[in-house]
Amino acid sequence: MVDWQKYEGYREVTAYPADFSENRFEIEALWKAAEKAEILYRGWPFIFFDRNKGQTYVIDDGIETVVDLTQVRRHECFEMWKLRQSGLFFHRALMDEETHPRAVEQGKVLSLELTVYHISEAIGSLWHLYTELGVPDDELLTISFTYKGVKGRNLVVLSPTRMGFMGPQICRSSQISRERCLPLGEWRASEVDIASEISGEIFQQFQWIEPNFSSIRELASKLLAKR
Repeated sequence: MVDWQKYEGYREVTAYPADFSENRFEIEALWKAAEKAEILYRGWPFIFFDRNKGQTYVIDDGIETVVDLTQVRRHECFEMWKLRQSGLFFHRALMDEETHPRAVEQGKVLSLELTVYHISEAIGSLWHLYTELGVPDDELLTISFTYKGVKGRNLVVLSPTRMGFMGPQICRSSQISRERCLPLGEWRASEVDIASEISGEIFQQFQWIEPNFSSIRELASKLLAKR
């Protein structure tokens, strides 16, 4: 059983198309679209789909996955996602920075690299998901990112080969939220630019007033090119 109350730091993503209807999509359509939207950008998909129906299952008006990766990762790690027949999608993941040894030894931190990767893979996976659901390219799609438990965290670069900056870079807010509402086709065509912009706006909340957008864009571009 996953204990969601144990930690403070979570990354959450919410998405929904503009044309709202409680029963817009059939359960079968949700199942097939989620399966096709399982994309390996970095070894583990943003939308993990269990074809054996153990961790992915039908519940109420949608499908849901809850997965505990603690034994695989060797540090506590769990996440969940839910996709409703209305098209509403919600994803929550424990921040690796809460439990990963390399991050924990630096104190209360937020990884620059992991943040760019998370935002990029979410955007890439979600435009695939809604395309598979048959959402037209000109329909508006809202995707929002909420980072919880970030007050007092220091923005760090965990990999020594990545870009650096002078610290400390401390967040003063308890949570950070950023949102975009764009046509589905624009999400697809401009995924790298959008991911870079949102990442930069989040980093500004850590007192990095002038983020290095070229380096951020490079991280996003390399990740999204892996699919």
